[in-house]
Amino acid sequence: MTPAEAREALETARTEAAEAHATVEALAERVREGDEHVTPEELAGQRSLADLAGLRVEAAERKLAAAVGADRDARAKAVAAAARKLVSQDDMQPVYDAAKAAVEALQHLVAVSTARTERIKAVSVQAVIMNDELKAVARAAAEAKVTPGGGLPVRYEAEEPWPSAAYGFRGQTFPPTVTVLGEGTATAVRPGRMAASVLALALTDDRQLAGEAREVFNASFSSTIERLMAEVPGLDEALQKPAQG
Repeated sequence: MTPAEAREALETARTEAAEAHATVEALAERVREGDEHVTPEELAGQRSLADLAGLRVEAAERKLAAAVGADRDARAKAVAAAARKLVSQDDMQPVYDAAKAAVEALQHLVAVSTARTERIKAVSVQAVIMNDELKAVARAAAEAKVTPGGGLPVRYEAEEPWPSAAYGFRGQTFPPTVTVLGEGTATAVRPGRMAASVLALALTDDRQLAGEAREVFNASFSSTIERLMAEVPGLDEALQKPAQG
């Protein structure tokens, strides 16, 4: 018998017991009111039925307790079996492999971003230095009312911030940016921000994962890594292994 069936049987027994007791009380009330047609045998018989109905309620309660206990025992055994199966078949290797691939991918992203940033930074510094030099030359030429020569215009406005535009380029160092007029602009993106943003993109659709990531970023990287290695035995060794290939 299932717990649901036992509860239904108990409710039926309680209803029948209540009806039996109500019948006894009704007969007793008739006697109190002077009804001489109620016999002792009838009253005793109905009380016996009420007592029997009460015993059946107790029996139903015991059956319910037994059914609930059996159901709980079966569910506990099922969970135990599932736990044993999980532990015996648990394989961390796919997690190790995915973690290693993710680390290597982010390292590659950082390396590529860093290389690009350094290229842009180098040219942007040159562009700023040259712009300042052209500015000084043009200003001096304007003050002397002479032609500066080269690609600079004959007439120079003293507040012109980009004399390098005469050569078709502009540059700045924060953030490192180089513009070739009419062709395009290259702006550096900080590698750390790029890596963090890629992680955010991977987690943005799951609030719980995003919250876990924010918790990590609010702690020091060293403590975060130490905690992860303690929580995932073998991960440290897996990440240090050379790539297979």
